[in-house]
Amino acid sequence: MRALLAAVLLCTAAAAVAAPVKCVDAKGKILYIDEADAGALKCQPVTGSTVIVPHDTPSRTPAAAPDTSLEQARERIAAAEAKVAEAKQRLAEQEAIREGNEKNYARVLERLKPYQDAVDQAERELQTAKAQR
Repeated sequence: MRALLAAVLLCTAAAAVAAPVKCVDAKGKILYIDEADAGALKCQPVTGSTVIVPHDTPSRTPAAAPDTSLEQARERIAAAEAKVAEAKQRLAEQEAIREGNEKNYARVLERLKPYQDAVDQAERELQTAKAQR
C-alpha cells in the first residue's frame, strides 16, 4: 500500500515539474505544452524568462473599488426606500381586490405571493444599502 502511494506521489511530482516546450503542429500553429506531451510534434525547450500560468486557474480581475461617497450612499438608500414604498403600495392595492374565483383564501394568498416577495426583496435591498454606508 505504501509503495503504491509513493509511486502515485512520484508521478504527480514529476508531472508538476515538467518543463514547457515550444511546439509547431502540422498546420504550423505554435503551441506551448509540457515536454511529456510533446509526442510527434516539432518541439524545442522554452528558454529565457517564461511565466507559466496553469490553465486550470481562473483569471482574476481586480475588484472594483467600493463606492464610499456619502452622497451616493444616500442616493442608493433613497432609491431602495422608494422601491420598498412602491412594492408595499402594489401589495396593498392587490389586497383590496377580491376576485370572484377566490372563494378559498388560499387562492388569495397564492395571488398575493409575488407582491409579498417583491416587498421582501425590496426590504433586503434597503438593508444592504444601509449596511454599505
